[in-house]
Amino acid sequence: MNKDKKIKIFLVDNHVLFRKGLMAILNDYDDLNVIGDVSTYQECIPLLLKEPADLLVMDTDFRNLNAFEIKNNIIDEKLSTRVIAVTLSKTRLDFLYALKSGINGYLLKDEEVEILVDCLRKIHIGRFIISEAMIEKLVHLLIEKNEFPVHSFISERELEVLQMLETGLSNQQISKRLFLSENTIKTHIKHIFKKLSVTNRKDAIEKAILWGLL
Repeated sequence: MNKDKKIKIFLVDNHVLFRKGLMAILNDYDDLNVIGDVSTYQECIPLLLKEPADLLVMDTDFRNLNAFEIKNNIIDEKLSTRVIAVTLSKTRLDFLYALKSGINGYLLKDEEVEILVDCLRKIHIGRFIISEAMIEKLVHLLIEKNEFPVHSFISERELEVLQMLETGLSNQQISKRLFLSENTIKTHIKHIFKKLSVTNRKDAIEKAILWGLL
């Protein structure tokens, strides 16, 4: 097939063996062409500026990306038409961060090769695809999103505390940053948990992302 008609793919993955192996596999298909590969998201930007891709296939820590980072800085800037997460992670939180960044698909690394390739082709023509193992999580997330408690108002101070919880700070560290007592921080966290109907930090962060608070 003419190279210009092939789907141009760029790979980002810090596991070199996986990345190089996937590149070799994809290049065996007549309609696919891996135009580059790097270890980190930051490394791919200057390369995509020189030669944009049709598909950016990446495994990165989406928690370190800003909201809509992928949409604003990759898709809107035409560095790649579509961006797909290909990862080992099945956790709700990683899934949420990836969705929040603006990806077009979420595929697991344990997929069969033919299924993975078929998904890449479908995403290329505009479909949003996630691995079957993630569908139940997505359904539950959509149900929870529709249960947003409008009556539960998060104050500005509670939102500040919530943002700091997301970064992994302890109660003591938050109290020092906000110049409040540790007991006051504990009270804020208690109110946050109650308003979000959760019992721990991890679930609070998940709900806050889901409901657009973070």
